[in-house]
Formats: sequence, structure tokens, C-alpha cells
Amino acid sequence: MASGGELDPVVEAYKRGIDRTLLQENLRRTPEERLRELQRLLRLAAELQQAGRRRKTRP
Repeated sequence: MASGGELDPVVEAYKRGIDRTLLQENLRRTPEERLRELQRLLRLAAELQQAGRRRKTRP
């Protein structure tokens, strides 16, 4: 909130772009489940990086 109890228009603009259902879904998971999902996404990111590097080195 901005001073005087009014809403900050910049914050409100950012909030419109947030998918709250994804946040709620993630908060229903245990910390261990969230960590496993993060690790899975990190492995995927590493695989994509490697594939991109291999693609760049092809003639």
C-alpha cells in the first residue's frame, strides 16, 4: 500500500499478471515435494542448455 492507505498502482499492475492458482497449488505441497520439483526443473534446464550447445556446434 502507498502512504495514506491507497493502493500502489505499480504493485496492482504486477498483481494482475500473477497466476494465483499456481501459487496456491505450490503452497499445498510439502517443502520436500517443492524441492523435488525444483530439482526436476533444474535437470530439465541443464538438458536444454546442453542441447542448445550441441546444436550450436553442429556444422
